[in-house]
Amino acid sequence: MKTPSTIIQWLSMVCLLFVLTACQDKEEDMEPLYFPALMEVPAGFPDVVHPEENTFSELRWALGKKLFFDPILSLDSTISCASCHKPALAFSDDVPLSPGVENRQGIRNAPSLANVAYHPYYTREGGVPTLEMQVLVPIQEHNEFGFNIVLIAERLAHDSTYVQMAQAAYGRPPDAFV
Repeated sequence: MKTPSTIIQWLSMVCLLFVLTACQDKEEDMEPLYFPALMEVPAGFPDVVHPEENTFSELRWALGKKLFFDPILSLDSTISCASCHKPALAFSDDVPLSPGVENRQGIRNAPSLANVAYHPYYTREGGVPTLEMQVLVPIQEHNEFGFNIVLIAERLAHDSTYVQMAQAAYGRPPDAFV
């Protein structure tokens, strides 16, 4: 028969193993769903309404995915959207306040992007009416990306990959609306 101290030792080892495994940094990016899976509307959900001037296409999705994971959108090119909206965490963050460029402390936690296409408004305050406008909030926020959309457009215009992708997706080179 095992003594209580032996049982406690085994339980302690199991708990320690669990804690060590759970605390490991897992920086690997989980690939978001492949494009056709994104087009499937779950049972019971309404169709997603896309603005006429920004219809959904595979080329636009590929460009958006590249931008989402690229730190080129931040002032010092150190953080991307995926830095806070982590695919492994349902496109959310696991810290109370998401950090921004130059290790600036953010003022809010990054909410999950799950089903974001169905949101009637954006930001917790509800002051942003479209997803297209929401993108500007973290870019311009001093404690997040700390940058300027006009300067981002200039930066993207000097990147041949983004020029080609924007041309294919929107029929024009990168600008503040691509």
